[in-house]
Amino acid sequence: MIQRYRIKSSPEREEYLEVLRRNETGCNVRIVRCFEGYETVTESFMEAHLFEMCLQTGYLTESTDAVEPARAGEGTESSRVFSVA
Repeated sequence: MIQRYRIKSSPEREEYLEVLRRNETGCNVRIVRCFEGYETVTESFMEAHLFEMCLQTGYLTESTDAVEPARAGEGTESSRVFSVA
């Protein structure tokens, strides 16, 4: 099951982080940022100590009710940008 966390950001933005896989050194994550009708998706590796620090400081908060951003082709004007670091 993918864990989802809200990223602390400005009110007009919707940003969240999904943990795709975890191991002892960290986790593979997908970061989705939605702003002004655009969705940016990046996937990268996050070290375990950085992930834990983000949880402890409140930069990330676990979310069970995060709303899926609009997907292109679902009746809304939306653009997606993908990158893999």
